Amino acid sequence: MLLDTALWQDFSRLSRHLKQNGAVDTDYYRLVSDYCGCCCRLATQLELQHNCLLQEWCLRYALFTLAETAVCVESSAGQKQICLDMLYMPLVALTRLYQRQPHGKAELAALHAKLKYCFYAN
Repeated sequence: MLLDTALWQDFSRLSRHLKQNGAVDTDYYRLVSDYCGCCCRLATQLELQHNCLLQEWCLRYALFTLAETAVCVESSAGQKQICLDMLYMPLVALTRLYQRQPHGKAELAALHAKLKYCFYAN
């Protein structure tokens, strides 16, 4: 089974758009929702292909993109809240991924520490 290049392109496009902070607040929920949905579809496809490393990368990238956007000074309060509200999607998926791995507890602890640093460093 080959990777769906259209899905990767959508993920890349949505990531860029989210990082550019160019969406108006009325479209922002849709943008973040589409981004999280695309990330989850991509991670599921990677899981079915037994590509754990790329699956982990995809989920971590989405998680920290949302977290960094949530603490960005250029983001409006509404945009920050939407990103915070949607953090659970990649975080839950990563938690499940790490729970199935031998050293998953350590990986999960490191992930939480890095996420905490992201929020408290700003």
